[in-house]
Amino acid sequence: MRLLSAIDAIGPAWNHTSRILIAPRNWRLALKIGAVAFFAQVGGCNSSFSSPGRHLPSAPPALIAGIVALAFLLASIALLIGLAFFYLSSRLQFVLFEVVLRSDTTLSPIWRRYASATWHWIGLKILYFLAAIICAAPILVPLVIHFIREMGPSFHGATPQDPVALFVAILGFISAIFFIVVLIGIGYALLYDFGLPSMALESTSISDTVSRVWSLIRSEPGPVALYVLMRFLLAIGGSLAADSILVVGALIAFMPFGGVGLIAWLSLRHAGLAGHVAMIAIWIVLGLILLALVVLAAIILSGFVYTFLQAYALYFLGGRYPLVGAYLEPFLAPPYPYPGYPGAGAPPPIPPRQPGPDTA
Repeated sequence: MRLLSAIDAIGPAWNHTSRILIAPRNWRLALKIGAVAFFAQVGGCNSSFSSPGRHLPSAPPALIAGIVALAFLLASIALLIGLAFFYLSSRLQFVLFEVVLRSDTTLSPIWRRYASATWHWIGLKILYFLAAIICAAPILVPLVIHFIREMGPSFHGATPQDPVALFVAILGFISAIFFIVVLIGIGYALLYDFGLPSMALESTSISDTVSRVWSLIRSEPGPVALYVLMRFLLAIGGSLAADSILVVGALIAFMPFGGVGLIAWLSLRHAGLAGHVAMIAIWIVLGLILLALVVLAAIILSGFVYTFLQAYALYFLGGRYPLVGAYLEPFLAPPYPYPGYPGAGAPPPIPPRQPGPDTA
């Protein structure tokens, strides 16, 4: 497969996405792939609790202890749910990768195939985020200390002695957080786009996966930088387009539901208590149906966006990674038209994965 730049990969990626999601004209298939793509991006859930003792200074110690125990229990449950979503998203990222790579929408065999590779991928993500935090600490810790010192008088209700210094401290703190988050996000996106394929196809170890990603970045820093920029812009553009379609669709869908609700109000507003209960019940049912339709539409639209981004990553990587390019070449239009071009063919059969040390 020939090398594609970050610009050239956009068209083939969109055509590939259309073949998977639009050409079949099957909303159930779009919902299934959309659900995979949506939950593949869900890495966990956050929950925070404030100390109840500060808000209940006169409460009995037994009550405070009970509230603290309840908060700890809820935090533990939230942590377990977050870990479950983290594992689910990590495994579904392999599923989405193979669905897009092979245009195979039979999910159960793909799900079973990556049981072992998922733990390697989770280990890589954990190590990456730990390394990122360690690298960011020398920059972030002094800024946090400076920020706390400048904000010290404000914590006690006093007026800051130097409002300009306080503003600079707040601005510097927010800017540092923003740039650190952006850099960590870029690094994770490169690991996901360029590292996960080798784990999926060759069961590479964590060190080999990182080495391959770094070799690609070091050998083509300009094209990779342009890829990161285009990926960000495409993600923003796709999200805005999906949100616009969702809002317009919700407004259109609201009209018939609102009409039925209005008819129920006109018919039952003078029907006494029983009529009011029935009217409220009708409104609740209509609201739940509308909400379900909006959620389903959001999942389908997110599936289009994430599937396209996955296809975009694969077409950029395909010319640089032969195992990926072998699947995409039959779907890739030639650089110029020529007589007798047969069109897109079927992808080659998946090559056997090389067993890793932990692969059964």
